[in-house]
Amino acid sequence: MAKKKKTKYFSHTDRKVLFILLTIVLVFVVYDNRDFLFGIKKTVPETEKNYNHESLINRTEHNYGKEIDRLAGEFGLPAAYLKALVALECSGMKPPGTRFERHVFKRLKKLRDGKISKMENLKMTTVKNVNDDGLKNLATSWGPFQLMGYKCVILGIYVVDIRGDNSLYWGIKWIDLTYGSYLRKGRYRDAFHMHNTGDPFPSNGKSRTFDPDYVDRGLSLMKQFEQLK
Repeated sequence: MAKKKKTKYFSHTDRKVLFILLTIVLVFVVYDNRDFLFGIKKTVPETEKNYNHESLINRTEHNYGKEIDRLAGEFGLPAAYLKALVALECSGMKPPGTRFERHVFKRLKKLRDGKISKMENLKMTTVKNVNDDGLKNLATSWGPFQLMGYKCVILGIYVVDIRGDNSLYWGIKWIDLTYGSYLRKGRYRDAFHMHNTGDPFPSNGKSRTFDPDYVDRGLSLMKQFEQLK
């Protein structure tokens, strides 16, 4: 009696494809569980490790606490918000760092060269005689609140003022002028978003800050500073 021919459910090619697919799935499973399988710890950026850390609160309070308390009383603004903002923007460091924004520099050049007519509160006449080095200063964030250099225009001062010894005062004055009313109404979520983007927190609930957690981090830090009282 002739033997029955075995039915092949998978061809050689099919088995190769299946093997490759299973290998890919296995790789993803191992990768997703690498912490458990191999004891590998995920690396967390320094800013994320510190934003809710006691050392950040203490450093900010030590370097800026008393002066912020005094100026907050002078301007009628919440000290906890201002301290949280300093913690967010410069990690409470003194002196604070600086950050050059190339895209802002390019826009300022277009404004100076007449390619655009306006940039926020700036007009071409404001920067028409400013050289590239001057524009770079205007396109750099300064001070404990990391104000862009060109924000000095609305204050009627020079860049050197917002990066000098009185940078805390001028930063708080700018905050008071631009969105102080939000702070007095307790609209802190809007205030954090405005400082970072220029606009209140979107009604759709999706933050437009570069760091999507910026506002939530600020609110968390604010609560921690309030608890120091």
